Order: sequence, then structure tokens, then C-alpha cells
Amino acid sequence: MMRGYAETSGCRRRFLLGYFGEELPELCGACDTCRSGAAARALEEREESDRVEGDWPVGAEVRHEAWGDGSVVSDDGDRITVLFDEAGYRTLSLEAVAETGVLTRR
Repeated sequence: MMRGYAETSGCRRRFLLGYFGEELPELCGACDTCRSGAAARALEEREESDRVEGDWPVGAEVRHEAWGDGSVVSDDGDRITVLFDEAGYRTLSLEAVAETGVLTRR
């Protein structure tokens, strides 16, 4: 999770709040990625990706074939991080999820 935080191109405040199960509806405008414009670009890319690859918003309740029930804690455009009840945190490629269908909404 720390690596995800360090490497995110999205809003860092949204990332942290998502980790704790909260959602920030807009960019904070104060972190380094917001000030540089990277967060806005990442958000645009994520919205385009959502239209193409599926909808996995922060807080969505999901089920994985092998890891069971969980919830999405962060969305970084091309990948999501899910906290599974039994398996802990797992970062999943949205492309792989779309191809395999191993993840479903509950």
C-alpha cells in the first residue's frame, strides 16, 4: 500500500481516505499531484478506463473466485486495490480482471 501511495498519479488525499474506507468526491487541490495537474489527468484517464473496462469505484463490494469477499479501497486508473476479508490487500490489473472475470460486484 505504501508503494501504491508513493507511485500514484492520482490525488494522494483521495488515496489515503480510500485506504481508510472513506471517499473524497473531488480532488483535494493541495497535494503534489493535484498541484502539478497529474491528478486531474489521472482522473480523466480513469473515467475513460471505467467506460472501457468496467466500474470498480472505491467502496464497491466485490467477490473474487479465490480470495472471497472484499471491497475496493483504491482506484489508480489501470489497477485497483481490494481489501479482501480473508486474503488481505491485493492489487489487481483492470485489464486482467476484464479478461478473466475473476472479480464480480456483490
